[in-house]
Amino acid sequence: MAFSTAAPADGLNVKADDGDGRRPVDDGLFGRFRLFVAPGFGRLWAASVLVPVVALGLAGLWTWDNVVGAAKGEMARTLDMVSGQMLRLLETQEAVMVAMQAFVSSMSYEEMSKSEPAHQFAMKIDGAAETVITLGVIDATGHIAVASEDGPRPTIDLSARDYVQYWPKGTTKPLRMFVSPVVINKVLLRQGITQLQVHTSYPRMGPDDKPDGGVVTAAFKPSQFEAFFKQIAQTENTGFAILRDDGKLLARYPVGVKMEDETLENGDLALEAAADLKATLADPALTAKSVFKQVGTLFSNFNLIGVRRVGGDTLLNGKRDPRKEYDMDIIHRLDPAVARDAWFRQMISPVIGSLAAMTLLLVLTARAQARTVREQAELLARTEIAEEGQRLATERAEMESRLRQTEKVAALGQLAAGVAHDFNNLLQTIVLNGELLEATTAPESPQARSAGLIIKASEGGIALTRRMLDYTRRDDRTAHDMPFDAAAALRNVQALLSGSLGIRHRLGMSVEPDLPIALGGDAEFESVIINLVINARDAMNDGGEIMVEATSMVLQPNARNDVLPGRYVRISVIDTGSGMDAATLARAGEAFFTTKDRGRGTGLGLSMARGFARRAGGALDLASTLGKGTTVTLWLPVAS
Repeated sequence: MAFSTAAPADGLNVKADDGDGRRPVDDGLFGRFRLFVAPGFGRLWAASVLVPVVALGLAGLWTWDNVVGAAKGEMARTLDMVSGQMLRLLETQEAVMVAMQAFVSSMSYEEMSKSEPAHQFAMKIDGAAETVITLGVIDATGHIAVASEDGPRPTIDLSARDYVQYWPKGTTKPLRMFVSPVVINKVLLRQGITQLQVHTSYPRMGPDDKPDGGVVTAAFKPSQFEAFFKQIAQTENTGFAILRDDGKLLARYPVGVKMEDETLENGDLALEAAADLKATLADPALTAKSVFKQVGTLFSNFNLIGVRRVGGDTLLNGKRDPRKEYDMDIIHRLDPAVARDAWFRQMISPVIGSLAAMTLLLVLTARAQARTVREQAELLARTEIAEEGQRLATERAEMESRLRQTEKVAALGQLAAGVAHDFNNLLQTIVLNGELLEATTAPESPQARSAGLIIKASEGGIALTRRMLDYTRRDDRTAHDMPFDAAAALRNVQALLSGSLGIRHRLGMSVEPDLPIALGGDAEFESVIINLVINARDAMNDGGEIMVEATSMVLQPNARNDVLPGRYVRISVIDTGSGMDAATLARAGEAFFTTKDRGRGTGLGLSMARGFARRAGGALDLASTLGKGTTVTLWLPVAS
């Protein structure tokens, strides 16, 4: 087979290991944590942290529910207080209107307008009631008949006002005080003064004791309630509002009502709460109560709204008295900071308790781990002593077995040398007789050609036996740092094996031109390559080509941790045989481990090859894929 050359192979892609094929231990945060936690204690350490944390989380949820419940209770009491204050104001309005109605009950509108006593009576009651800012009577045409203001009565038409239109002549509506939306006082507006006020009204009863189209009216300022809200608000962000059923605001805090017909923004949670309240109070048998609406969480857009109906607490025949129920709701909006502050205050004790429990669990876990580690260390020490004795006994038995195997191999080598010597003598006799036959026959005769073929075949056999004799006579005690020509040694191996692998196997070689001199000794090197080639042949049951590649490479610092940086000769024996799985590959380098049938292998080939490479200052790599083949690579340092 021809001896070919090829370009150097690609560069190495080698990762450092611990020298025995294992990857280094990760020295990151997780690696340091694993060094701190003893095997089997990971879950206990995790439980020591997670159990208090989970308990604290559950305590936080329970505390938050308690805080929200307490806030709702406090808001319900505040709503009751605001409702009572609102009812007192409305009852005052109702009382002064009833008194005014009684005073003018026998008068006509013309008589009222001319009656100075009626005017003085309205002024007297207006001054006596702090919450009343105007009191008067409006006739059926919408003009003021009696007013509590000083000076002449304004000549304005109020017939378009809702508190006047609500009581048309002859109406049969239940006699319940009407409360208007916020309006601007037109009389003061003419004087450049903007005053917001809310009007209440009752129908003016005629001689037939039926509404005659006129009304008795009294007014109050929304700012009175806004000042009251400011007094009872916990914080500046606590919200209050009085909302009519038609959606118009009568009062609001902290931002007050500034104009007529103000409403809440679309989508306001208070509108949903008011709708829920109306649905709850649909049954007239139910007494008035508060309804709460909550959205968001502790740290995300928390909003809690309470809504209570104004009035409806008075019962009539076991049901709510509709005459004492007004078409308006009180809205209370909790400041989220109040709930959060209360939650933080109540969580101080659970946090301290959880930290104390976590600390105790961690201390107990650390003590249990330390004790377990000590006991395991003592048990491991005793086990190691026993295993060391067993290992020494096993090594001794293996060395004895290896010595016997070596003696067998040596005897077989001596026998092979003797056979080769005797076979060489026989071939010499055949050559001499062939030459004699060739000399006594005509040069072109068939006998001469047959004699020439006999001589040529015999000389080939002589050359083969001489190479075998040369191989068996080499000194195996060559120093491991002795330089040798790896290219020449490979040529010898090729010449020795080219005809002995069988017809189904071929041996190919690719050697880098001017391959440098390596260290290790040629005799042992040739023996190693022969063993590797034979192993490759045995792995290729279907035949094929066994490739031996030899190149030189420079290993940079930190390229490998099992050899020093520098220039190396790399020899790879490559087959396309059955390959090995991961489990077999992990044991392939062990002494006396073999996958061959009994009697076909000793299991020393790879271990002897690895030992030769290491003694020379190099290394051996083994790569294999099941079903695709195996590559064995020797790294031998270049002689300086």
